[in-house]
Amino acid sequence: MGKAENTYHQWLTDTLGGSAGSGWAVAEGESAIHYALSDKTRMANYTNISDRSFMISGTEEAASHYGLDSQYAYQLEKAMKELKIIMERVLLDGSAASAGSNSAARTMRGALSFASAASQSGAVSVSALTESIYNDLCTSIFNNGGTPDTTFVGGFLKRRISAFASNNTRTLEMKDKRLTGVVSIYESDFGTQEIVLNRWIKGIGFAAADNGCGLVTAMDAFKLAYLRKPFTNPLANDGDRRRVQLLVEYTLENLNPVACGRLSAFATA
Repeated sequence: MGKAENTYHQWLTDTLGGSAGSGWAVAEGESAIHYALSDKTRMANYTNISDRSFMISGTEEAASHYGLDSQYAYQLEKAMKELKIIMERVLLDGSAASAGSNSAARTMRGALSFASAASQSGAVSVSALTESIYNDLCTSIFNNGGTPDTTFVGGFLKRRISAFASNNTRTLEMKDKRLTGVVSIYESDFGTQEIVLNRWIKGIGFAAADNGCGLVTAMDAFKLAYLRKPFTNPLANDGDRRRVQLLVEYTLENLNPVACGRLSAFATA
């Protein structure tokens, strides 16, 4: 977790050399040969404001409700949970960043949008995700210099990964009679991948509704940065009702662009 200082948040990334230049083999007694220094890369993202507002009438708060001491307290807790869901969807989203305007809200660039350097795409309702395709993506990320450790997928792609041929071993636990056929940790040639089931990952922009997408990444490649942490903003009462807004302003940093890739447009049935 980090701190954003402005609506246009910037940070620096750097790369390790070693692909060419001096140092591979040095002659005995040779003077030092300086290699060319590479400069840091400046990256940026806009902050995104998300909120959840509601109002409770005086009568609603005063009346008795089964199982509730306070309707306002209940709705406030529910709004907090909904705001977390909104934030998760925005952070995972594949939309591009936008500075906004007088008539349009400012939006951040999401994780799926950052994960564009390495990708594997199918054809909706036609191409099924296979173990070979999944490993092709891991190979691309590795060749770019990344080491992924986590994969986020929706329900159907999670089932596809659980059915990978080399891991499709169903285990019967005799003690409690459980039949297990799930892949939650996938051991690949490029490291151990935690397979995370996520109901909100929807592809490139919410409008696209790409349920056949996935994010393959190193978890330390991203960092959440707040300009304003979540807070409760009481609104002025304009009659016999209590109004409140929950609000947060935040953005996403991609600290290692080569450490992530994405799946998109694979069949979901």
